[in-house]
Amino acid sequence: MYIFIVNPASGNGRGERVWFQVQQLLSQYRIAHQVFFTKFAGHAVELTRLAMHLPHIRSVIAIGGDGTVHEVGNALIGTDRPLGYIPSGTGNDFALAHAIPSSPVQALRRVLKHQVYRIDTAKMGKRFLIGFAGIGFDGQVAKVINDSVFNRRMGRFAYLLGFMQALRNYQPAQLSLTLDGETYEYQRVWLIAVANIPNYGGGMNICPGAAPNDGHLDICCVTDLSRMQLVKLFPSVYRGKHIQDPSVRVHRARKVTLQTDPPLIVHADGEVIGKTPLSITVFPDSLMLL
Repeated sequence: MYIFIVNPASGNGRGERVWFQVQQLLSQYRIAHQVFFTKFAGHAVELTRLAMHLPHIRSVIAIGGDGTVHEVGNALIGTDRPLGYIPSGTGNDFALAHAIPSSPVQALRRVLKHQVYRIDTAKMGKRFLIGFAGIGFDGQVAKVINDSVFNRRMGRFAYLLGFMQALRNYQPAQLSLTLDGETYEYQRVWLIAVANIPNYGGGMNICPGAAPNDGHLDICCVTDLSRMQLVKLFPSVYRGKHIQDPSVRVHRARKVTLQTDPPLIVHADGEVIGKTPLSITVFPDSLMLL
């Protein structure tokens, strides 16, 4: 039996429409399944853990955005059930990184083939990072987007709107960054990205060298820029060319520890989870993916 965890509100209601398409196909081919709909932040974790007690589960499939994948994935780590994904969110960066089709029909066909491979995650406090984390300016952007119903409804333009709104108030911070025991000190830090996949924010290639199965985390720090310089740098992120700028520092490590002054907002897979200090450790081959 296949378990579906559906966020009907994802993608401005696209999640509900995608589920309708998927349900028709499941009924047409008489595929045994059960569906649960999320109603609040964190609900997908609860529903997935509840569903794991049902008999004869083949896999758990998330229908939603990167936040839904984050929650379902967190509940599946350490189990013998794989994660399937049918994207219906705004950015769908996890789908892009793993070549999961945007078409619900094609994504479902991929799930039903049941070809399983393992990917890395990363332990951060009591939860796991599935794709990417953003600290500082990027965390502020995520907060602006998540706090505004209007911004959330703007689809792929949401990050750009959040960027412009956060730009007015964000103040660069001091950063002490420890990577596998070696410490780097940076001044006037705008953002830090810690990534298991190359892209976030709806296709920005923030860590071009990141791979979800290499046993490492990729880290990108943007430092010592004026607001206008940051605005000029921003478009190059979509092509991954920003790493050629001298203000950008790129690292790779298994364990990442961040301390900042002042504390900075942190998001994991697009969902705000708290503030620095923060420690992240890669957890190789810890999640099965269809």
